[in-house]
Formats: sequence, C-alpha cells, structure tokens
Amino acid sequence: MSMIRVRAAATLILSLHIVVLLWVAWGLPIGPSEAEIYFTGDGLVARMMHLGRLFFPDIGFLDIRLPFLFIHLVNLYLFYKLSSLLLKDETTVIISVLIYLFLPGIVSSAVLASTTGIILALYQLFLILWLKKRRIAAMALLPLFLFIDRSCVVLYFALALYALFRREKDFLAWSSLLFALALWKYGFSVHGKPKNYFADTIGLYAAIFSPLLFLYFFYAMYRILLKGEKSIIWYVSFSVMIASLLFSIRQRIPIQDFAPYVVVAVPLMVRLFFQTFRVRLPQFRKRYLYLAATVLGVLALNTLVLLFHKPLFLLMKEPEKHFAAPFYFPYWCAQALKREGIMSVDTKNVELSYQLRYYGVTSGGGLLLSERRCDRCEKVSIRYRNRELKSCYVSKINS
Repeated sequence: MSMIRVRAAATLILSLHIVVLLWVAWGLPIGPSEAEIYFTGDGLVARMMHLGRLFFPDIGFLDIRLPFLFIHLVNLYLFYKLSSLLLKDETTVIISVLIYLFLPGIVSSAVLASTTGIILALYQLFLILWLKKRRIAAMALLPLFLFIDRSCVVLYFALALYALFRREKDFLAWSSLLFALALWKYGFSVHGKPKNYFADTIGLYAAIFSPLLFLYFFYAMYRILLKGEKSIIWYVSFSVMIASLLFSIRQRIPIQDFAPYVVVAVPLMVRLFFQTFRVRLPQFRKRYLYLAATVLGVLALNTLVLLFHKPLFLLMKEPEKHFAAPFYFPYWCAQALKREGIMSVDTKNVELSYQLRYYGVTSGGGLLLSERRCDRCEKVSIRYRNRELKSCYVSKINS
C-alpha cells in the first residue's frame, strides 16, 4: 500500500473517530462522578463543565463534554508528535496513532469529564520537550501537575526513579522535591490486609488496552527491561504499572491515577513489534502478521462495543449489569418520574440525587425513591424501546 493510501485511510479513520465521539458524547447521559463534580466540585474539571454548559446549552449532553473532546484532539496531535520522535518511518507512526485512538481507555477519557485528558496532554508535552533536549522547559512544566490531581504523586515517584538510575543529580533533586510536595498535599496511603485486588487491576488494564493488546504491551515492557533501550517513557510507564500492581495486592487502587502514564508507552510497543518483524525473512513474517491482525481485531471489536453499547440493553438478560447502566438508568428514571408528574424526590443514594438534579428532578417533595418494593409504593418503570429494564418505587416519606 502506497504512503498516499495509508494517509488517506488514516485521515478517514480519524474523521470517523471524531464524528462517532461527538455522537457518543451527545447521547451519553451524565455519569455519577460527573454529576457530583458538576454540583460540588470547584476544580478545573468542574469549571470546564460549567463553561461548556454556559456557552453550548442546547447540544444534549455534549455541552459539558465539549472541552474534554477538544483536549482529546490536542492529545492526538501530541501523541503523533511524540510517536514521530520515537519511530523511524511515517507508516509506523500512523499505526501507533491509530492504536492509541482505538484504545478503550482513551475513548472513554475523550467522552467523559475528568482530569485524565488534561494529565495526558501535560505529560505528553513534558515528554516531547524532554526528548527534544529542552530539559529546563520540561522541568518547569512539572509543577503544574500538582494543581490538577493526586496522580502527580506516582509521576514524580517514577521520574525520581528514572533520575536515580540515570544518575542525573539535578533532575533527581527536582523530582524528589516535587514528590515530597505531592505527598504533603495529597498523601498516599497504603493500608489494609492483603486482598485479591491484583486480578482486578489486571482486568482494568485489560479493559483500558483490550486483553490481547495488554498482554503484548506487558511483554514489550518486560522485553525492554531485559535488553532494550530504557528511555524516560519506559521508566515512567513500567515503574508506574509495576507500582500499581504491587499496591493492588493490599488495596483497591484508583486506576485513573496510573493509567495515563502507562498508555503513552504504546509507541515503544509498536517499535518493538516492527523491529522483531523486519529482521525476519519474508516467509517467516506471516505469523507476526496473523498475530497483529488478531490483536488489532480484538481491539477494534472492544472499542466498537464500547462506542455502540446501547443496543446491549435489549440483548442482556440482566440489563442492570450493563457497564453503562450507571449513566442511563438515572436518566431514564428521571424521564419516567417526570411523566408521572413527580418533579421532586429524595433518595438515599447521593450520586443518584445529583444525577436526578441535573435532569430537573430536585430533592424534597415528601417523596422517597427506592429500588425496593413496599406496600404503599408507586411503581415507576424504567424503559428503553418499550422494554422494561428495571423498576423503581416512590413512596411518601411519612407513610
């Protein structure tokens, strides 16, 4: 395939990617954490959500997410620039970018209001400056992470390890100081008896990458550990991933604090694959092509299911176990309550109360919303395309 065709195909995929993300962000109801941030947060994410709602009030649920979709586009450009610094030819750069934009974790961060996209943008900008030997500018960028969220703790820790192994005294002092400041501001607790959260963390990484791609990614990181070039990207990604797995032996970890620093190492995985592929004679390359096709096919399937997930509510026997149920059920419940003329209701679920409030169903009114049936309750059916998915019940608080 000529380079012109490769570029044309990549441009088409990128265009479809953006259109589909706009459609998903427009139709996906507000999530529990998003609603809580919107009504109670005072940080950068909350401000961006309110600005989106202020300037774009009539575009569905896209209003609160439009700033984060823009950041996603910035991240795609930064990832392209980063891949260009790490990979030799344009074909491998394009493949690296396409893998990145198909990652389920990246797709999720693009359509949800969170700090993930902001962290990715700053981290990628730092790496680009560092790899271009603009070390002072890169080091000056690092304190900004302190003002975003607690994930800076693991970043500064990983950078300090890198500086220690590379014997860069100035950078070690700077990253250690930032690590100490991050610990002072956010803390980092290790507690509890050993529990079986290790498998859960592996499952989360598999969901972020897709299962087969994560297996190969982990293999690539381990292969580089044994006999590869250990760049700053590898040091950060590998140490953050190993730290998350070790911490998960004792406690459940917030994967969003670790994953942004791991996924950026995708170009290293792509480089290792093509190095292995190109040293083989043509007759021995077929199995590598089959391996790549299988891994990328599973990745594409996972991403398609993530994007076009709504019909699964009609196919599942227990639709309340759908991964997007926490987004849709409160919205459908609010619509059902409004049809019954109920505009105010209390609930014991704080996150649910924020979601209902976003849809115009406020707290109060002397009514209680519950998932449990009672003698004097009024049943409210939650439906999607005429199928009853779930029921909730409304009762008077004093009854």
